[in-house]
Amino acid sequence: MPGTPPPPPEPARGWAHHVPAVLAGLALLLGLQLAGTALVEVTGIPVPGAVVGLAALLALGARWRGVVARAEPAGTPLLKHLQLLFVPPGVGALTQLSTLVQNAGPLALAVGGSFAAGLVVAGTLLQRLLRRRVSA
Repeated sequence: MPGTPPPPPEPARGWAHHVPAVLAGLALLLGLQLAGTALVEVTGIPVPGAVVGLAALLALGARWRGVVARAEPAGTPLLKHLQLLFVPPGVGALTQLSTLVQNAGPLALAVGGSFAAGLVVAGTLLQRLLRRRVSA
């Protein structure tokens, strides 16, 4: 009916409305990382637990959009200040410089190989997604 104000929103149910969004998102991210680490420990697969947790977040987010909305308040500030997360590895690299120089060949091969593999996977995925978008 025109001119009628919209109904008031329903009150939130459960405990979720008591927890700040950033804290809930951080708990979700850390919980998925913990689950990934536990899965790696149990199965012994040679992948870091954080990567398994990130893959779980990707899979859950593809299935349920609400998962991404829950993680976004914590993920956005983390991505905004991502450069701060590189300080500890930078300090470690400087303190272990002689070890890095001794193993420069294998390290360069690993970094270059992983870059090339990531580039191929990202390119293939992008092409498939673009084809899917055009056909839809």
